Formats: sequence, C-alpha cells, structure tokens
Amino acid sequence: MQSMKRTTLLTAAIAAALGTTPALAGDAETLRAMKAQMAEMQRQIEAMEARLEEQETKQDKVATQVAQQEKKYPGLGKAVQVYGQARVSADFTDNDVGSDGEEIVSNASRIGVQGEMDTTIAGTAVFYRAELRYETTDEVNGDDTNFADIDGDGDLDPVGEDGGDSKELEFREGFAGLKGGWGKLRVGRLSTEYKKTGTTIDPWTDNAPQGRGGGRQGMSEMHSSYFNNAIDYVTPKFAGGFTANAWYSTRFDNSSKNLHNAGALTNFKGGDAGGIGVKYASGPLFVGVDWVDIDADSIAGGGVSNDSAWQIGARYKVMDNLSFAALYEDSEDLGLGENWYVNGIYRVGNTRLIAAYGQSNDRVANGNNDWDNWSIGAKYDLTKKSELLVAWNRRQDDTNDNDFDTLTVGINAKFGY
Repeated sequence: MQSMKRTTLLTAAIAAALGTTPALAGDAETLRAMKAQMAEMQRQIEAMEARLEEQETKQDKVATQVAQQEKKYPGLGKAVQVYGQARVSADFTDNDVGSDGEEIVSNASRIGVQGEMDTTIAGTAVFYRAELRYETTDEVNGDDTNFADIDGDGDLDPVGEDGGDSKELEFREGFAGLKGGWGKLRVGRLSTEYKKTGTTIDPWTDNAPQGRGGGRQGMSEMHSSYFNNAIDYVTPKFAGGFTANAWYSTRFDNSSKNLHNAGALTNFKGGDAGGIGVKYASGPLFVGVDWVDIDADSIAGGGVSNDSAWQIGARYKVMDNLSFAALYEDSEDLGLGENWYVNGIYRVGNTRLIAAYGQSNDRVANGNNDWDNWSIGAKYDLTKKSELLVAWNRRQDDTNDNDFDTLTVGINAKFGY
C-alpha cells in the first residue's frame, strides 16, 4: 500500500512538472494530452487502491472469524485429516511349487480419515481413526470357501479368478480414544504395541520382502493385521525415553467370532487375549519387549493353541546413514514357531540399500516346516514419505527343499501424512 502511495505522489509530481514547463514541450496540444493520460492513470491507481483496501478488510474479517472459531472450538484445524497410500508393484515369481509368472500387485493400499480435538476435560484431546484397505489392481479376497494350499507351503491361497467372494474395500483399523499428559487410551480394532515393535524395525512392511510375510519370514502373524474388540493404554514417556503399554481383546463367552484377523490367528474364537510391553526410544536406539497371552473359548484348527508368546526387538543407528536391527520371537507355545529377523540399512543420498534375513522354525500352523528368508533391495525417496523400490526375496522351505523367489519393482505413493 505504501508503494502505491509513493507512485501516486510521483505521478502527481510529473503532471505538475509538465503543467509548469510548456516552453520545454514545444507543443501545447501534446502537453494537454499527456496531462489527460496522467490524470487517467491517477484515477486507475486510486481505484486499485480502493479495491485492495476492500480486499484487505475482507481478509481481516475472515481471519477474525477463524480466530473466533478456533477459540470456541480449540484444535479445529486438526479435527479431520484425510490420508492414504497407493502401493503398487510388479512382482515376478519363480517357485519350485505353485504358480510362476508376473502380476501387478496392490500392497495393502489404504485410505482413511483421522484427527484429534481438544475436549472439555482440561489437557485432554479426543482422537480417532477409520481406515479402509482398497485394491488398486484387483478385488480384495473374500471368505476362504474357494481357497486351497496350492503352493505347498501350508497356507491357504485363493483359487479361481476372484479367489472366492470379492469386494473392493476391506475394513482395516478403527478406534476412538483420549490422550493427555497421562498417556493414550484407545478402544476399537487395533494394531497392538506387540505388532508395532516389528513394523518399527522392518523397512519392507507391506511389500514382498517383509519379515511378517505369511508368518514365516522371520516374524509371526502377531505382527500382521488387528485384534478385534480391543482396548489399549500407552503411558507418556518417562525415565528419558521409556513407555509402557497394556492391551486387552475380548469376545462374549462361546462366541464364534475370531479375536484376530490374520492367518492362523483367525482360528481363535471367542474368549480373550491381552499383552503388556515396554519400549525405549531415545537418540540412536530403539528397543521393544512384548508379551502376549491368548485364551480363546474354541480353536477352529490351524495348529494353534491357547498359550503365550514373547519377543524382543531393537534398532541401533550406528551413524546418520547406517543402522542395524534385530528381533527374536518365541511363539512356539501358540503354534507360531520360533522366529529370528535381522536387517541392515545404508543410506546414500535419497537411496536406502537394505539387506535382511529371517528364520522361522517349528511353526505348527505350517506343518512344523523350517523356513529361511533372504532379501536385498533398495528404496529411493521421491518425497518425505513416497518412494520407489526394487527388491529380490527368497523364501526357502528347508524341510521340503523348495524355493519361492520374488523380484518386486514398485512405488509407494503416500498422501496426507
């Protein structure tokens, strides 16, 4: 606005100068035309200034209204956040048993809405999440009425073009909760802290080389999907980086509904499950120790048993561009085997070079077969969250001497985070 005022003064000065020095112009008619042009320019500048002042007034009113709304409803700007991922890859397979070839695959693509809002309870916010899985390349497989063990690995695979009933969307995680200086409390369908220890250290989560793949690549199905009808609590940080957690999942007595929705864990019907854990995260070090116990009312086969499991996982950043991680999990009493997983990550610019190894032994749900899993690959950062990837993965059934190889090339496009 000040610059326009200076322009107005300059214009007036030029007009005045032209009006007082006609002898220098040499043509009175030309001077009159120039003065008229200057007057028109002055009029246009004044009209522009008036419009800008009007616009500024409107903007001030809007800002005042937003401030009033924020004061009336604190945290309104964080109330609704739409987010998601489109995860697509081309997977090339070469298997000793089962199907070979290539396919375009959707790797747990998802869309959701989440947010938080301050409440009438001092220092406490309500927060929530509702998330759906969607298929970017095909249908989501439905029930297992048209499933069979077609690759000899002990797990059910879809048979036929659609793999049984199909749908375009599938519910993933959903909860409502409260949080404050006292910690976080959630109720709903939950990713437990047991699962989060594994996904925190595995850079390939939701891609072919992931440690939890099929429950036999170094981590059990406890690291996949969700516990239903659950509640959990996580403490605030204490003692320089520690948090503690506890969770509980329950069904009505003699319910035929499952406690969990991944692999062999779907065979636990009714009853309850729960767990506790401690995590440490500070500087270059992350450590998670977790324990879980399952006491279902009935078990619908699948080689699983009511019992408990425990694990310890850790990641250490040796330097800014180099880190190592490892996890040991004893879930034999549940029928999910003894599992080991290690990886190393080296960063060069926007590229992460990743090597990983996993081992799963004595998994009753998989016929007590012993498995080794190797992977090597790279991720290239397109944005802070999105990435290109390429990796080779080999699952080896040592018991039956069968190899299952996958070369995956893809993109993970993430938005709203």
